[in-house]
Amino acid sequence: MITFLSLLACAPEVTTRTLTDEGSVCVDDGGIVVTFPDCLSSSCDTLLSAECSATLVDGVLEVHAEAVIESQGNECTTDCGLVQATCELPLVEDPETVSLSYAGDTVPLDEACAI
Repeated sequence: MITFLSLLACAPEVTTRTLTDEGSVCVDDGGIVVTFPDCLSSSCDTLLSAECSATLVDGVLEVHAEAVIESQGNECTTDCGLVQATCELPLVEDPETVSLSYAGDTVPLDEACAI
């Protein structure tokens, strides 16, 4: 039993962080891509989930995104893995009349990579 307890005392702490409606958003032919402002270390971080949703409401495409990251350890490599979420672009009949709203900013849909 002493061996088991000593192993628990040395185990690195695991932390979980959630990023909600952070980073930048781009719209392309493949849909909507949200890039979160975080880097993942391949030796310490695990992306548990990355999701986004887009809803068209009264001419405004409202995008919401969330990523959940688990980190373990203090001695991490400095590599930087992007954290991204993709979602489907709802049918937009006239893109010139639609705005995109994300993380408190609103821009014309054709300028979506600006936020």
